[in-house]
Amino acid sequence: MSVLLVRLLLLALAAGVATTQQERTRRTCRVGRVEVQHAPAIDARLDEPCWQDAPELGELVMVEPWLGRKPTEQTVVKMLHDRNNLYLGVWCEQDPATIRATQRVRDARLDPDDRIELLFDPFENRRTAYFFQIGAGGSLGDAIVSANGARFNKPWDALWRGRARVTDDGWVAELAIPFRSIPRKAGASSWGFNLRRVIRDRNEEFQWDNPSQAVSFFRISELGTMQGLGQVDAGIGLEIVPYFASGLTRDRAAASSDWDFDPNVGGEVYYRVLPSLTLATTVLTDFAQTENDGRQINLNRFPLFFPEKRDFFLDGESYYTFGSQFAGGTRFLPYFTRRIGLIDGAPVPILWGVKLQGEAGPFEVGILDVQVDGTSGTSKENLAVSRVKYALGEQTTVGVIGTNGDPQSGGTNSVFGVDFYHRIPEFLGDMDLQINIDAVGSTGNQVRTVGSSGALVDDDGEAFGVDLQARGQEWSAQAGTRWVSDDFDPALGFVSRRGIRQSELEIGYRPRVAPGSAVRRYLFEASVRRAERWDGEPQEVRYRLDELGIQFQNDDRITFSIDRRLERVFDDFDLFERAGEQPRATVREGDYWNTRSTLRFSASEARAVSGEARIGRGDFFGGESTTGSVEVDWRATQLLQLGLEYRSTDVDLGDDGSFTTHIASSTVDLFFSPELSVRNLMQYDNESNAIGWQSRLRWIYEPGREFFFVLGTTWQRTEDESIIPTDQALNVKIAHTLRF
Repeated sequence: MSVLLVRLLLLALAAGVATTQQERTRRTCRVGRVEVQHAPAIDARLDEPCWQDAPELGELVMVEPWLGRKPTEQTVVKMLHDRNNLYLGVWCEQDPATIRATQRVRDARLDPDDRIELLFDPFENRRTAYFFQIGAGGSLGDAIVSANGARFNKPWDALWRGRARVTDDGWVAELAIPFRSIPRKAGASSWGFNLRRVIRDRNEEFQWDNPSQAVSFFRISELGTMQGLGQVDAGIGLEIVPYFASGLTRDRAAASSDWDFDPNVGGEVYYRVLPSLTLATTVLTDFAQTENDGRQINLNRFPLFFPEKRDFFLDGESYYTFGSQFAGGTRFLPYFTRRIGLIDGAPVPILWGVKLQGEAGPFEVGILDVQVDGTSGTSKENLAVSRVKYALGEQTTVGVIGTNGDPQSGGTNSVFGVDFYHRIPEFLGDMDLQINIDAVGSTGNQVRTVGSSGALVDDDGEAFGVDLQARGQEWSAQAGTRWVSDDFDPALGFVSRRGIRQSELEIGYRPRVAPGSAVRRYLFEASVRRAERWDGEPQEVRYRLDELGIQFQNDDRITFSIDRRLERVFDDFDLFERAGEQPRATVREGDYWNTRSTLRFSASEARAVSGEARIGRGDFFGGESTTGSVEVDWRATQLLQLGLEYRSTDVDLGDDGSFTTHIASSTVDLFFSPELSVRNLMQYDNESNAIGWQSRLRWIYEPGREFFFVLGTTWQRTEDESIIPTDQALNVKIAHTLRF
């Protein structure tokens, strides 16, 4: 398979050199000018005189479900600007009874709601854009979109205002986006721009420019042009964000359960060295408001992955992404932010940090240097990451990455890598082709336990990856390979499997059904994977029908999957290990042929009650297992929303043991307004036998100025089924942005 991938890569590169794409005609619009004293109030009414003569965006074009048709509802968009802000006024015609307006909290996932989405490319470099969205319920969201649409950094937050209101003939939205919130090219009179409207009840989508089912809305190279920008005031580019935090913690199971008080004062400073390049510093960084990780139980011998949730590291995350994270079907991150300030999920104090990130001409830059404090098992450590990309054109970049430092060892560790990205539009029919190639090496040594003492062990190794992805309106294909040597060990990264050469080929086909049917399209996807050890010995072979199913017009889906897999286990390993107990089951060394099938149904989020149910059964390491899961979300009102999720796996390995896993979680969320919310999360799993509850109050009393109140409690379930309270924590934090 690796030989086949190399041949496909050479063919693709040759075709890319030979292919020339004719520049399409981009749609243009104009933004009007208003004086500051006559600027609109952001109240979703559009009744100010300035809106009457403001230029209109023009008619949208249907993308879903029937490309090119006239929209079923009218959309009127007007744009103005003064020295300080860009203003948008939007009126969406629609029967109020069909409007979905359930979300109003900041940065909500707006899939269940009617919404307007915007993309701005203030540099017109066709690589990076700023995304804004507002839902009919008033929820505001934003993100940085980079790598020509391949990277989506949702945790990025800009300071801006917006209001939405349902009316007798539809819904209205009004937005004000400060020019100080968006990096831009100095003196620019035009930006790249596009707009999309989603009607959730009928699952319809309309776009202003580049209406295409084959090319994503987020493909920045295909944006239209917004003209008419005049002189603006972007300030001096300085933001100071001091914070005060106070924590109370106690161990209720200890002999002395007194509260420990931990006040903390720190802050962050951001300065735009260039309009698109920001220098940030942080002192005594605090993450008291961070949401808890979701529970997982490991049913294999490879490490679990938990996503990053801390704002400081999520901000600008896209500038540090490297190569292909899933080439060959295995997760690979030479730099993973959770290696900084966390050890096995427990926080490690960050004393200070500096980062420089953004763009400078054809360069994208992400540089981070952090000093972490010592703990009982580690010493103080300086950790550094450097990532630079150079754009050879709109569709091609080359880059390097380097990391230095090891937060969990007394040794040393460094990583260096290079990567290449190229996109070929219309490579085959309406399918474009995206090519990712990367090569990485690690060097250094770590202190590891050998017998009863520690010893320095070299971790010099290398990794290589190729990923080819093609997407079109109906067809998709992906082929990739990832090689990781036994000794490759990025101390600031995450690698699912070492000592492996793994390749995967995946083909998808999603034909659409003619108008008039209850079915929107049929779903088909199949893949084949082969993994070998570094020395060439086979480790895994998998043939899988990933998806065979139907997507209905209302967005309900029903799918079936089946796979046949050979897994070779080289060493015994235990499953379901509870603290202080013997493992419930052991997987023995040997070869295992497993066949499994899964049935899945998902209900459309256009309903007040939505969710997903899944059941699977088949072979499991010489025995059998049955898995089941159910997830239900009830958007009762804009104020109250409830969620419930349950997952269970029943495993029977015969003489080697059996067990049943349970993971349950529930949410009770109150959204009093877009600025004030209370989220409650309760979780339980029967491996840790711990029940956890976290309640987070967030109050945005002004844009960029926030108050958090976070209460967390843990209970332990014992062998005699009693519940014992253990840890309890209460944290308060105030962050207040000052902008100049």
